[in-house]
Amino acid sequence: MDDSPLFSSLYHKAIDAALDSRWEEAVKINRKIMKLDPQNVDALNRQAKAYMELGKSNLAKKYYSQVLKVDPYNPIALKNLKIMKAFKSNGQNLGSNCHSKLSPSLFLQEPGKTKMVNLLKVAEPQKLSQVFCGMKVEMEVKNRKITIVDSNGDYLGVLPDDINHHLLRLSKGGNKYEIFIKSIRVNSLSVIIKETFRSKKFKNQPSFLEYSNSSIRTPILTSLDRTSDDEDSEETEEEQEA
Repeated sequence: MDDSPLFSSLYHKAIDAALDSRWEEAVKINRKIMKLDPQNVDALNRQAKAYMELGKSNLAKKYYSQVLKVDPYNPIALKNLKIMKAFKSNGQNLGSNCHSKLSPSLFLQEPGKTKMVNLLKVAEPQKLSQVFCGMKVEMEVKNRKITIVDSNGDYLGVLPDDINHHLLRLSKGGNKYEIFIKSIRVNSLSVIIKETFRSKKFKNQPSFLEYSNSSIRTPILTSLDRTSDDEDSEETEEEQEA
């Protein structure tokens, strides 16, 4: 991996673009990185994800396949190629913000039944750039601590102590919950916790006593220098191949 200041700057800009869902910009930045390091697995994965979000599944498949040439057992590429294959076999169009095509009710906060929570000790930005708003995540209990993980069991963050102890008690008593990613920023991840089943033991007890409408601040977006004409023409040629 290139340790030059230019590479480091591009690396952080690429992650910021992914976290802010600036997919067109992400494509251009990742292309610059791949010119410096053609076999950079992280850049290849990010490029594929960007094309998935832009609805360009052929290009996404192309880059995930390139990942597997460098790293045949890469879990990110394997999982997403499998997802793409499943969508294609079902006649569905993957992409064009496919991850955002969710029921609006998902993010409606119902007093007593849902709560937005900012996770603590979140995973590194590189990991966060692989997740998306609306993504379902899981609770994993270890040593009386609830850890939030993705579908592969990879760590994303932990709940604050007050919410942690409260949910442990309610879950142990029979309540069931679903958790979805609400917002992603660099070094910050928030989730929506939804009560899906309330046990008889807690029949008259709401899961969450406080209901907050506090908004999440929007991060300041970093700008990228204008790309050169040769990069724009390269992008056109690449998309024509798809």
